[in-house]
Amino acid sequence: MSWRIIDVVEDGRYLHIERDWLVVEENKLELGRVPLTDVQSVLVHARHATYSHGLLLRLANHDIPLVICDHRHEPIAILMSLTGHHRHAGRVRIQAESPQPVRKRIWRDLVRAKIAEQARTLAPFDSIGSGGLRKMVSMVRSGDPNNIEARAARYYWQRLFGNDFRRNRAHPGLNAHLNYGYTILRSALARAVTASGLVPSLGVGHVNARNNFCLVDDVMEPFRPLVDRMVWKNQDKWSGELTAVARAELAGMMSRSVKIDEGETDLFRAMTVVVNSLVKVFEGNVKKLYLPNEIVFSTMPLIPGLETGSA
Repeated sequence: MSWRIIDVVEDGRYLHIERDWLVVEENKLELGRVPLTDVQSVLVHARHATYSHGLLLRLANHDIPLVICDHRHEPIAILMSLTGHHRHAGRVRIQAESPQPVRKRIWRDLVRAKIAEQARTLAPFDSIGSGGLRKMVSMVRSGDPNNIEARAARYYWQRLFGNDFRRNRAHPGLNAHLNYGYTILRSALARAVTASGLVPSLGVGHVNARNNFCLVDDVMEPFRPLVDRMVWKNQDKWSGELTAVARAELAGMMSRSVKIDEGETDLFRAMTVVVNSLVKVFEGNVKKLYLPNEIVFSTMPLIPGLETGSA
């Protein structure tokens, strides 16, 4: 499948639909067009953009998220379809009625996988730090009552970027690049979760009345270190403003191959496999959430036909 992430960064863009094509214009001059079947998500960072009602309808019909981002490159709104699956109503019910022990076990497994991936991130240059995180994995109990996730995060960020680094969404530089990379992951997972018939707002670990994507943020946890590794690798040149080149590279991770137990696949399909396993856990068909033993980019080149584009 060919995917493109459309990133609208310049003011004054007008987005509309023409047959099955997303068209971007400025002052009635067409800047480009992309078939909807190729679009994975649409990100808007511009302070001013306009959209046709027809486009919003077609994006929803195709389960394509429209993500509105603020100046920190964090999503503040996501437009998604309410009926992304023919069994939506039934899956909403089983998700809402899932027993607390089940939700706690799911969160435990997600946190363990996240910390294991953080340890894998440190391993090439900090064996002591990696070993410390691996010890924390076994400390995570059902529901993570001791908040090992937060303890691991504080330890991890200082080992990754140095003692002076603080993970703060409002800060520029490396933090802004992390924000942008996580936004890419979030938009892709929002699509996968909605398409499965689950409700993004009903989380298992994240519980926030003002967050409509708690479940998305839950499932995203083990995938976050993919972004961290990219930012760490480029930290010398990504310490300033978020450039178009950096955005393209971060968005391009959705076109990368990753290794899962079944072999090589694209990142979005790996996410979909995890989400489909989550559905089976909620339905009671399996007891344990499937998570890959490791989530790493393969050494293979970018999958042909996958692109990212800015407007």
